[in-house]
Amino acid sequence: MSLMSGFANPVVYDPFDARFHDDPFPVYRRMRDEAPVYYNEKWNFYALSRFDDVRDAIRDSETYLNFEGIDLDDTNSQGGAGNIPVLDNPRHDEIRGVVQRQFMPRSIKKLEDDIRTVVTTLVDSFADRGTADLADELCWPLPYEIFFDFLGLPDGEDREQLKAWSHGLKDRVPDSAELTPVAIESTTRSRDYLAEMLARRRREPKADLLTHIVQADIGGVPLAESEIDAASEIVGLVFGLYLAGIETTSGLLTTLFHQLGTHPEQQKALRENPSGIPNAVEEGLRYKTPLQLVVRTSSREVTLHGVTIPRGSRVAMVLGAANHDDRQFEDADEFDALRPAVRHLGFGEGLHGCLGNPLARLEAKIALEVALPRLGQYEIAGTVRRYASTPNAAGLDRLPVSFQRGRA
Repeated sequence: MSLMSGFANPVVYDPFDARFHDDPFPVYRRMRDEAPVYYNEKWNFYALSRFDDVRDAIRDSETYLNFEGIDLDDTNSQGGAGNIPVLDNPRHDEIRGVVQRQFMPRSIKKLEDDIRTVVTTLVDSFADRGTADLADELCWPLPYEIFFDFLGLPDGEDREQLKAWSHGLKDRVPDSAELTPVAIESTTRSRDYLAEMLARRRREPKADLLTHIVQADIGGVPLAESEIDAASEIVGLVFGLYLAGIETTSGLLTTLFHQLGTHPEQQKALRENPSGIPNAVEEGLRYKTPLQLVVRTSSREVTLHGVTIPRGSRVAMVLGAANHDDRQFEDADEFDALRPAVRHLGFGEGLHGCLGNPLARLEAKIALEVALPRLGQYEIAGTVRRYASTPNAAGLDRLPVSFQRGRA
């Protein structure tokens, strides 16, 4: 029995529908109130939307497994073996352990000067102009430059090609779970390129993450096979990092600059008191969670709120809905950059909590610290546009603004 029965106008939650993403919050509210265990017959998945239910589920790595992937569409086929988000234990902890230390806050802290230099250079390029597209000129270039340098990927034409492929990877058609030909080709080319780079690093090691990975072992057994090809587990690991390392951060950045552009009083408060910026970053993660949902597969039958989820079901934990639950947050549908620190699910929790969250938080913090005083009071100056991506992603690829001409 579904909690939706008895309602004349049933809840419709379809993240494949592009129109849904224009304003998902009313649907999320109805899900939480009327159908906390929602079943989508068209796409054959269940969805949890209340904060406590989602948090309990993402922390229960024995009941909800990742082996079938965390996406509703065919994105799961892109990562391959070694891709951390689709691994369960014991292999999950073994593979994640290879790179865990490099993503710890203490290690990421060493990148602060480099991040500040990149942000400053990007802002310098438009600060005297009075207009900019912050998505195109700051929020996307920043994570590309930082993460590609962190991995150890080359500059120049190679990097530009990788950027093009990374966008191609996310090419989708609304109302379809299938990868497009562009996404398939971009996947193939990206994996082939990463295999080549890992083989090169084995021959010519450098002080970068690719070298660390290709030289790693697990219990004395080398992670890299003698012949590295696109299907190798080590390529899946790097490909997963490559997939996740850009879009989550750009989504967070575009949300922050978009919302502050529509809340001038909050923008002004942060300029006058930059110590509030870390809390503003957390509010951006809560308000428009970059990864709106993650999907797992139930290993057993689960009954919740009177609804039975059969064993083997695909279950979406809708982080974006949980982070707007008014059972957990006051004025949950309002963006408040000055909100005191709250516990949210912006990066998940438990076994599969986001590995790169310290880096994304640091990039967002520095971007606001540098850009807000340089731009002065800015406002949205045109139509913003959602980045066309997978059903679970939230972010913008167009964010036009106008501003006072800043000064260093």
